[in-house]
Amino acid sequence: MMRQLFLGCSLLVVAGGMTARAAAGTLPTFDDFRRIDRERRLTGQLQTDELIKVTQVDPRLMVKTAQLHPDDPRIIWGAAELITDWPAKRILFETALEEDHTNVAVALHYATAAVQHSDFTVAREWLGYCELNDSDNTAPWLVEQWVLRQLHLNPKPAHEPEARTSDFRDYSVEATRARTKTLEAAGYSAYSARRLGMKADSAALSMARDLIKPPIPDVARPLLKDAARSMQEHGTFLLDEFVGQTIEGALLSLRPDASTSVTVRYRFMEMEDRRQALQDLLAQVEHGTVDFTTEAQMVQYFDNVLNEGEETAMKDLMTTVRRQTPP
Repeated sequence: MMRQLFLGCSLLVVAGGMTARAAAGTLPTFDDFRRIDRERRLTGQLQTDELIKVTQVDPRLMVKTAQLHPDDPRIIWGAAELITDWPAKRILFETALEEDHTNVAVALHYATAAVQHSDFTVAREWLGYCELNDSDNTAPWLVEQWVLRQLHLNPKPAHEPEARTSDFRDYSVEATRARTKTLEAAGYSAYSARRLGMKADSAALSMARDLIKPPIPDVARPLLKDAARSMQEHGTFLLDEFVGQTIEGALLSLRPDASTSVTVRYRFMEMEDRRQALQDLLAQVEHGTVDFTTEAQMVQYFDNVLNEGEETAMKDLMTTVRRQTPP
């Protein structure tokens, strides 16, 4: 039944549309992105009309690609991630879960997508599923706390967190791989698929960061404390660490001895030094490395981000470029 519903929805979305690779000749290339990025750096603009244009993904192409791969839950999940229409997005998520019903990564992303579309019934159902089946992960509980705040409801969670609920996994890496696979199946080049599929700021991460706005529910404080540590110690993206620092800093500021404690002051200094080091690394890569890379090197870089972490991938890329650049 779900498969038939999925196919019917797909046909509606792509009515009058295209085959999965029909638009390949019009899809952005490495050279397109490089030219636009250079222009952005020269003008100091973060966004340009041309960059917005090349980063827009045709939802008809994404749904059609999922339709052509009905037995690949990762491609279906990637399509759900890449479109914005909620009815079609919801069907794609449910189809991906039907194909791989034990996948808590898909379930969490489905729940957070439902939150973003104010479908709180669906969101709370799948958040509860994640709490029971991914019980050491703080992310579903924190998203639930964010939802309860929006609905002005009692912050008591549907399921009590366990003592070992101390990690934070928003499954951004898995979602990135799913989006990339879908984009490649749709005809995008290896570089373009990775460039468009990469997204560090997940909905769960944003909601956790938003929870530090007072008043912070008592049940959320230990979860936020553990999540902040996990983000800084195990995060894949630099943004994970930045958000972890922001959350930890907000919690430290609430301590009664925040203004007098040497320990608190020292921890703030540690985080500031670390943040500055990461910002310096970003600047070096942005202004002194990226322009000298090849397409193959950038494809490898994106893969290294997911496999080794963004900081290590940046340092490896800098080393590679220095070796090939004459003194």
